[in-house]
Amino acid sequence: MTKEWIPNIDLGQDYDSKYKDETVHFDKLGKLADFFGRDMPMHLHAEYCQIHLVQAGKTFFNIDQNTYETQGNALFFTPSSTPHAFWTEPNAPGFVLTMHASVLASITDRLQAFNNIFYLPIVIEERHTTQAAWRKIEQIFDLLKYEWIGQSKLHSEAIESILQLLIIHLLRLSGSQHPRYQNNQAEILSFRAFSRLVETHFVDERRITFYCDQLKINESRLNYICNKIADTSPKKIINGRVILEAKRLLSHTNMNLTEISYTLGFMDPSYFSRFFYKNTQSTPTEFRNEHRKD
Repeated sequence: MTKEWIPNIDLGQDYDSKYKDETVHFDKLGKLADFFGRDMPMHLHAEYCQIHLVQAGKTFFNIDQNTYETQGNALFFTPSSTPHAFWTEPNAPGFVLTMHASVLASITDRLQAFNNIFYLPIVIEERHTTQAAWRKIEQIFDLLKYEWIGQSKLHSEAIESILQLLIIHLLRLSGSQHPRYQNNQAEILSFRAFSRLVETHFVDERRITFYCDQLKINESRLNYICNKIADTSPKKIINGRVILEAKRLLSHTNMNLTEISYTLGFMDPSYFSRFFYKNTQSTPTEFRNEHRKD
């Protein structure tokens, strides 16, 4: 049985070894495009999220099963470990910011601004924002470029401050309210810990009791936290993560249904098919035929 997977690109190993152990990387879009190509096939960055700022032309951004087509200035946020593909026009200018997921988590924790928008892709087009809001994005990237090139005193501290400003601006543009008025810090930290456990164990553990034991809270408390912060139950969060991985495998690999079932921890392929249909109202084969990218 051949296991296929979506390629993981580590910029510190595959592109610029100078940044092998760094948690933040910043570069011109053109330099990365010259190395990897303007038509970048499906790939992911394990543990790293990315923000692309494209400043001209048409862009196609494919992430999981969604394709976004933009014209002109646009910003794209890709969560860590999320398969995505890019196409930009030749010579389109812009920048690519890559940061470890822990950097993003540290900033949102410090702001008391945990928000599940950062588990999802974000696409912001200039034409759908105000001129002032878009100019703020450009100013933040100009600051980032200045500090990145300058390597001046307190360089790391300056970079982190600029990243925090960027995250604040993205939160504002997303329309999210400041969570400190909605959820206390203990609830936010518990939900974040649960999310990380799901990311690690969704293949081998779907029992709510397992997660409660790990978090040292009871099931009713976990239900309360998940419904308050994410407006859904822990079970739906776990099942949703399994379904997301199934969709990725169906869309981006040649693995057959039996291989996908075993990869996701289902010993019975027919049970996997029923599970998938119950959660998507589509069979795995129907989904693959509709979404497969050849």
